[in-house]
Amino acid sequence: MQVTVAIPTKNEGGGIEKVVNAVRPYAEEVLVVDGHSRDATRDLAAKAGARVVLDNRKGKGDGIRVAIREAKGDVIVFIDADGSHEASDIPKLVKPVLENRADLVVGSRTLGGSDEFRMDFNNFLRQVGSDL
Repeated sequence: MQVTVAIPTKNEGGGIEKVVNAVRPYAEEVLVVDGHSRDATRDLAAKAGARVVLDNRKGKGDGIRVAIREAKGDVIVFIDADGSHEASDIPKLVKPVLENRADLVVGSRTLGGSDEFRMDFNNFLRQVGSDL
């Protein structure tokens, strides 16, 4: 089975090359679905080796639908363009699908492995706010 890593973007020129380079070892295809960025996101993603397509200007959800339609891989991993996900987690996410133990795997930053939500006061408030 082939893996596509899909990255919805909009104005992520500051870090998209780093994200594409980080995920490339874990996928046969890196697909950037761009939301009509006004910066160099598309050019930088292509330069880093991603295939770049445009969404329909209807937000991130549309970008995800476009990625599902455009992906060439049998398995699609979605990752944010801001570098907030660890590319090294991709094999752990894909493994249950490749072993036919799951059709869908969802990662969580709050279940460990990421210090993004360590529970200091500010992050506690952020977590509560996102749960509302």
